[in-house]
Amino acid sequence: MMPPARPLRTRVALLVALVLSLYWLMAVSVSPHVGVTADEVVHLTGGYSYWKFNDYRLHPENGTLPMRIATLPWLAMDLKFPPLDHPEWVASRVNRLGDVFFFGLGNPVDLMLLTSRMMIALVGAFTVWLTWRWARGLFGAAAGWVALILAAFCPALLAHGGLGTSDMALTACILGTLSVYWQLLHRVTWWRLLAAAVACGLTFLSKMSGVFVVPLIGALLLVRWLRPVPLVIALGCTERWLRRRSAVMGTTLALTLAVGAGSLVVLWAGYGFRYDGFNEKLSRANDYYLSWDVILEHKAIPWDDESALARFAPQLRPPEPTAMTGLVGVLRDHRVLPEAYLWGFAHTYKFSRERPAFLLGEYRKTGWAAFFPTAFLLKTPLPALVLFVAGLAALLVAWRRGTPPGPGSPRRPWAVVYRAAPLLIFFVVYWIMAVRMHLNIGHRHILPTYPVFYVFAGAAACWLATKWRRWAVAGLITAVALHAADSFAVRPNYLSYFQPLSGGVARGYHYLVDSSYDWGQGLPDLATWLDQKQQRGDRSTVYLTYFGADSPRARQLAVTRFGDEVNDIGPRVFPAQMHGGWFVISATHYQMVYMPIRGGWQPKHEALYLEILARLRSTPANRASLSEAQQRKLSQDTMDLELLQFGRLRHFLGDREPVEIIGGSLLVFRLTDAEVQQALYGPPAPMARSAAP
Repeated sequence: MMPPARPLRTRVALLVALVLSLYWLMAVSVSPHVGVTADEVVHLTGGYSYWKFNDYRLHPENGTLPMRIATLPWLAMDLKFPPLDHPEWVASRVNRLGDVFFFGLGNPVDLMLLTSRMMIALVGAFTVWLTWRWARGLFGAAAGWVALILAAFCPALLAHGGLGTSDMALTACILGTLSVYWQLLHRVTWWRLLAAAVACGLTFLSKMSGVFVVPLIGALLLVRWLRPVPLVIALGCTERWLRRRSAVMGTTLALTLAVGAGSLVVLWAGYGFRYDGFNEKLSRANDYYLSWDVILEHKAIPWDDESALARFAPQLRPPEPTAMTGLVGVLRDHRVLPEAYLWGFAHTYKFSRERPAFLLGEYRKTGWAAFFPTAFLLKTPLPALVLFVAGLAALLVAWRRGTPPGPGSPRRPWAVVYRAAPLLIFFVVYWIMAVRMHLNIGHRHILPTYPVFYVFAGAAACWLATKWRRWAVAGLITAVALHAADSFAVRPNYLSYFQPLSGGVARGYHYLVDSSYDWGQGLPDLATWLDQKQQRGDRSTVYLTYFGADSPRARQLAVTRFGDEVNDIGPRVFPAQMHGGWFVISATHYQMVYMPIRGGWQPKHEALYLEILARLRSTPANRASLSEAQQRKLSQDTMDLELLQFGRLRHFLGDREPVEIIGGSLLVFRLTDAEVQQALYGPPAPMARSAAP
């Protein structure tokens, strides 16, 4: 007699819920060690303003859904927001307004971060659940468990599932949309139709790159037409089976159009069913922080930079309208989509074509084909990579034998391929797009591929159905355990994870920086380090060169800022007075990715440095006697000098390894007075001959 199935299903559901809860707890529990990352200030300030004011001027280039999800708990808090006549609000400058909101009004930043990250971690748990469902449905229960554990302990999914940013929401929405749409193409119910429309609309709202789901849906529709499988219509009390190819094609096309129409309703709902991005009933607005003429490539970006270093800065391409910007202009003129959405999409498109980036010691504005494959190999645990290869091998063996790859799988290999079509098409097309992508600023942009990767890594469990079962059990247990141990070992620095074979966190900054390693998250651990330093009786000065949106000033860190004016909105004296002590440098600034002096210290940098030094030394002691223009030039020279001094110091450090790494992102060096003098004023070491590409 067969045992009842319901108790088994209940136990499975409880175990899955336990793993998902563990994932959520791991993602959220590191929050006290993870400071405000570079995107969280702008994302969360924008999201809160959407809820409170139904106004979309702040950071519309990133979609509204994840920002609303993350800030939903804030509606129950008594938060202070800058007045709606604040100059930065009127000018739509979210970076500066966000700095005021987070650090200038006494709001509980740590609690704000924790609650927003708790919400995104729920989205991450949903993504892990989808991974389990797909692996289990394709390759059996054992494959589902392998995929579930791999995804739950994935450093990338834990890192971005624990941040108030948009990458996890995009991952969940794309995977969810493809899943429910594929079901709709085989069995039509009202619930599936509604779910597909809502999921597709939420994908558009999750991030501007969510439009990628449109060609994916088109590809799935074509695959469905090529497969002569009946379509079940279950919209009423009875079912109707459509078997004629023409009927199936016509009905599925109509369903797809209905999904598209419903998704547009959801998209408009995300912007309050209003075209105008500004709610001028509450407050006035000048414009978005970049005007439409700039976004549509009709005018150049109006940089107001009097710095002598501007000549060395990476220059973006001049305005050059394209077919895409022309299309956005037409959609704007006819108000087909909300203004803020169109502006955000055009902004994303504009800056995705050129952006300074770093890879393995090189710099480019248009990226590398090898960037994302390299990032994936370096930042994915080796046991998971091994299981992925083993999973593909198991499927090939099953294919050659003509046997199902796992319990519950279809007997014919082509049937498995057909059922996995949403994952396969998405994985292949997304990776082709990633290799061709010019925006190479973070490993996070391939985050949506990880659930699919773990589904097929779970297929390694198909070896259990072969004569090598005993070896397969041992191998699976070992690989999954090593994967979990590798992930646990890097806590709380999930964002900075690199494979141990590559050198781990200690070497990661040599390969990638920015959101792949240093997103400005290290200040809480720096505060602890400073306290421990003081307890040891160490009174040495600490110089901080910080990249990110967190606030050393608001955290009252006993540091002297140096060479990081671009990330410091508050007042300071230039140049910083330098002598021996501790030098704490964010890895992104250490590699000088966004600095005009990137690419190595060159003769032209040295010439400008000596020129400014001479000019400042000849400045009259009584600066009040200078004209307004002379004083402005003097102020700019002092700022330029400090940045050039940082470049000289970085050149002096050369390949010196840091004493330690704080928070997985801050490199610590110890220099004596003599070393500082040598770095700033002594003869420089041999210099690079040419500028970075």
